[in-house]
Amino acid sequence: MIKIYIGILMLSGMLVNAQVVFETSLSKAFKKAKEQNKAVFVEYYNSDCSVCKRLSGLLSDDEAIISFYNSSFISYAMNTFGQLSKDDAAFMEKENLHFESVPVLLYFDKNKNFLHHSSGEINADSVLNEAKKANLPEFNSSGLKSKYESGDRSVRTLYAYSAILKINQNNQLLTKVAQELFESFNKSELPTKKSYIILKNVVTSSDNGFFQYWLSNIEQLKGFETGVKEGTELSYLQTILLKELSDANLKNWDPDKKSKYKDYILKLKISENPDVFFK
Repeated sequence: MIKIYIGILMLSGMLVNAQVVFETSLSKAFKKAKEQNKAVFVEYYNSDCSVCKRLSGLLSDDEAIISFYNSSFISYAMNTFGQLSKDDAAFMEKENLHFESVPVLLYFDKNKNFLHHSSGEINADSVLNEAKKANLPEFNSSGLKSKYESGDRSVRTLYAYSAILKINQNNQLLTKVAQELFESFNKSELPTKKSYIILKNVVTSSDNGFFQYWLSNIEQLKGFETGVKEGTELSYLQTILLKELSDANLKNWDPDKKSKYKDYILKLKISENPDVFFK
């Protein structure tokens, strides 16, 4: 009987460690993080998202990921399906984190200070490597501001910092940093997917060099997306322009600016009658 009881306990332990363990609330996660002196991992996802399901599979099945996450973090899964819970929404607003897509890997210290995030490719290596970066200021997201302010203008730092500024909706500084990114970028790589990814992920202004390059080379802006997104490359230029055209002061733009944007509208095939935007 004792042997059976011990066997049940051992089996229970194995089952608990068979996947990343998630707390039932964010407050419980941070409470336990303080008690155990650990960081907090937040799986920001949508239960209806196919890529999120792939992430969920890794967090449930990959032994290396499960072992590292359970030993290094207290974890919580934040489901964005429908809408966030009141507590989760309040937390994301307080942290000034605004994501346009899922999934995102989020990491915080035990005191709720933001450490790191990743919304890149979801595979076993990246999920494990991003977690390892979380507590390293030289690699994590929270160290980017000091790198930038100390004069680091490498493409890697400028791109990562632009991503943070976009998440924080710091549009004024984002415009500046994203242009510095263009200025630091190897111009021989402008026709490549690397340039397109930068346009897609961090460019928000039509004045930006990446926008201007692809506007002038629209015929090359294809083949970068596959699957359900195949053929959507032009839409990222269109989205940037349409957002600028939502300016409440649009009708008061000077004639030269209006003329420039009318050319953009025609070139991006947004409308055959660009005057409708200025009436």
